[in-house]
Amino acid sequence: MKFESRKVRKKKNRKKRRVFLAVTLAIILVSIGCVATKLYNLVYTKNKVVQATIFEGEDNQSNKGKDIENGVQEPEQNDENNKSDEKNYNSEIIKGKNVSKEGSKYSIDRNEVSKMLSKDYKSDGKKIVFLTFDDGPSNQNTGDVLEILKSKDVKATFFVLGRNIKTKNGAELLKREFNEGHAIGNHSYSHNFKKLYPANRVDIPYFMKEIEDTNAIMKDVLGNEFDTKVVRMPGGHMSRAYYNDPNLSNLNATFAKENISSIDWNSLNGDAEGKKYSNQDMLNYVQKTSNGKEKVVILMHDSEGKIKTKEILPQVIDYFKNKGYEFKTIS
Repeated sequence: MKFESRKVRKKKNRKKRRVFLAVTLAIILVSIGCVATKLYNLVYTKNKVVQATIFEGEDNQSNKGKDIENGVQEPEQNDENNKSDEKNYNSEIIKGKNVSKEGSKYSIDRNEVSKMLSKDYKSDGKKIVFLTFDDGPSNQNTGDVLEILKSKDVKATFFVLGRNIKTKNGAELLKREFNEGHAIGNHSYSHNFKKLYPANRVDIPYFMKEIEDTNAIMKDVLGNEFDTKVVRMPGGHMSRAYYNDPNLSNLNATFAKENISSIDWNSLNGDAEGKKYSNQDMLNYVQKTSNGKEKVVILMHDSEGKIKTKEILPQVIDYFKNKGYEFKTIS
C-alpha cells in the first residue's frame, strides 16, 4: 500500500508540474502578446500624433499674421482639385485688361456697370446679372465654385485679396479664374479695416498701397500686361458714404486720377452677415434683394467657411436663367 501511495504521489506531482509548466507558458505567451500590443499602440499613437502635429502646423501656418477682419490667410497645399489645367490656359492677355481675350466676350466695361448701379440709371429692357465673389481665393471653396460655373457655362467676377494669391495654391486658383474666362477685381491686400479705415476714415495712401501691392502680385502671376482697374472696397464704397467718411471725396478723386472704378452690389445672399441662414434662407435672400431689378450685381464670397454659398450656387444660376437674365463680368 505504501508503494502504491508513493506511485500515486509521483503521478500527482508529475501532473502538477505539467499544469505548472502549462500555466507558466500561458502566462509567458500572454505577456508577450501584451508587450506586442503595447508596442503596436505606441507606434500607432505616435504616427497619429505626428499627423495631428502636421495638420495643426498647417492650420497654424494658415493663421499666421491674421490681424485682419473678414480676411483669409491661405496655407500652401498641393490640392489637385485647385490646380489649373495647363492645356486650358488662354495665354492671350489683352494689355491693360482684367479678362483674357476669350473672357472679354462676356464682359461689360466697369464704368457702364457703375452707371447700372446708380439711382438715375434708365432701363434699357435688358436683364443682366453679375455674379461676384469676394475674399478669395480659398482652398476650400474656389475650386468648387469654378467647377460649378464651368458646368453651368457662366462667367463671374472674382474680387481677390492680395494675401491669398501669394501662396502657390492661391496663384494656381487665380490662373484658373483668369484662364477660364472670368474677370479679376482687386479687393485690397489684407481686408484689415483697422489699417484701411483707422478711426472709421479711409487712409488713402495706405489703401492705395494695398491696391497697388495686390495688382503687382496679380501681374507676377498672370503676366505684366495684366491690369485691373476694377476695385471693390472691403465693406463696400457705400459703407464709406454711410459713415460720412470725411476722406471719401479725396478717395474718389484719387480713383478718378488712377482710372479706377469702385464697384459695389445691389443684391446678396447674406453669407457675410454672421447669421445662421439655411441654404433656402440664402436662396430666398438672393431672390428678395434682386426682385424687380433689371441689372443685378450679386455679392457672394468664396473664402474659407462659405460652403453654403457654393451649395446654393447652381440654384442661384438656374433662378436667373429661368428669369431670362444674361450673365456678364466686369472689366
